[in-house]
Amino acid sequence: MADLHCALCGRSMASATVYIGQLPVGPTCARRAGLVEAARKRRGALRLQLLPRTPAAQRDSRTLDLFEETACA
Repeated sequence: MADLHCALCGRSMASATVYIGQLPVGPTCARRAGLVEAARKRRGALRLQLLPRTPAAQRDSRTLDLFEETACA
């Protein structure tokens, strides 16, 4: 994990809440500065942190389904 530092106060953080362009802003600073609401309304160069999505399950043609036999019977 990359070591992030808040663009407003310089403190290290685990994950950014808002980005100003490419600069990360921590949750406390973003809330105090009113950046969270502005980012939700898509004002300026603000964007909210996107949560990582888990990849969708892919079907493998070489693997049989667990209950394929019972569905056909």
